[in-house]
Amino acid sequence: MQPGTAEAETHAAWVQLVGPGRDASIRVITDDTRCPTLKADGANLPMQVRAAPRPLFKPGTEAPPASFLILTCEVMAPSGTSSIVLDGQRLPLAPADIRRIVVFGDTGCRINKKKKKMQNCDEDWPYQKIARHAAEARPDLVIHVGDYLYRESCNAETTDCSKTPTGYGWEQWRDDFFRPSAPLFAAAPWIMVRGNHEICTRAGEGWFRFLDHARPADTCTPMSSFFTVALGGLGFVIMDSGQIAKENAGDNDDDDDDDDDNGDSAVSVNPDDTVSALRDNYAEISSRIPSPAWLLTHAPFNAVKLDKKTGSDEIVNTIQQQAIGDLLSKDIEMIVSGHVHVFEALSFADARPPRPSQLVVGTGGVKLAKKPDKPEDIGGIPVSDALIVKDFAYIVWDRDGTTWRGELFNADGLQIAQCKLAEHALTCKKR
Repeated sequence: MQPGTAEAETHAAWVQLVGPGRDASIRVITDDTRCPTLKADGANLPMQVRAAPRPLFKPGTEAPPASFLILTCEVMAPSGTSSIVLDGQRLPLAPADIRRIVVFGDTGCRINKKKKKMQNCDEDWPYQKIARHAAEARPDLVIHVGDYLYRESCNAETTDCSKTPTGYGWEQWRDDFFRPSAPLFAAAPWIMVRGNHEICTRAGEGWFRFLDHARPADTCTPMSSFFTVALGGLGFVIMDSGQIAKENAGDNDDDDDDDDDNGDSAVSVNPDDTVSALRDNYAEISSRIPSPAWLLTHAPFNAVKLDKKTGSDEIVNTIQQQAIGDLLSKDIEMIVSGHVHVFEALSFADARPPRPSQLVVGTGGVKLAKKPDKPEDIGGIPVSDALIVKDFAYIVWDRDGTTWRGELFNADGLQIAQCKLAEHALTCKKR
């Protein structure tokens, strides 16, 4: 097969912000034998191989078997570039000052043999609709807060497993994420956050092959390095909490009528080692945090979920707050997460220094969780404002001076709530 022939197919092309400023990685997945050449302001820009169609990790690395018979290509956009073109199609670059942001996470269709009820990917999986409506909003930036692949394994006794491939390879990534994301890839650059579905014992190979901010190594890293992105009047701190979510929070991958285990056993991690790793990773980027900033991490610092076994609400993932909550820069105004499959907007009072608001948007497509009650306090800090919504949804944030105003839309593109973020105060109300 020759590059550029009709037989070669480009399966996905997107722009991904990888910091520390507006640094943009252009990525392409193709079944060609060579990487394509882009046009950057009219000049040729050859792409390099990021991952070849062979196993990414060296033998002995703890990872499930997976097939990736495709080529992943990458190139950094040259500084100051205003136009990147692939096969006549212009790819979206980030403006110097972003004014509209789309946020969601937990987007895949749940198929897991240990679950009592599978999600019907044809009838009750709305991510394709969400991506289409979100693209119509014409955002400057898309933020995915983690958990991309849910089509892990199938129980033939309860489900017609011929309808969709399951596992951790390219076909599963294609169907669960890349194919339905196409309209949003064409609309705006993305920031990708690693979730607990992308840990080493699950979809970790696909994560490093496709989406991690750094070049992939030949081993799977349990916790990727943290990094920052600065875009004019707003910055982002991106924190890998995938393994932490699995270890500390019992996976929290819950839905209305299933057990909490979602089909794999995590590697045992010493909590003291986890706290130390979080502190070390945060220390490396602490001097480079933009002002103001949002912290993006899959597992929330301060959120609630309903424990199905006890019937009571519990705080999610306290290890992050324990490790670095008191170290967070005062410039971080909001923590943006997924992991819990409802929408939560929580603001805190009487904390010194001010505690960042907590936004949870784990509503991008996977089966929703039971709705917890509004908490009066979290970790002894009073909750000054709270809204919890159980609905498939995405949120669109618009800049209004130094304030951000958010609109929560359901999968049909109908507004269901309005939010306002002013410094550390997040307030939301249902429409």
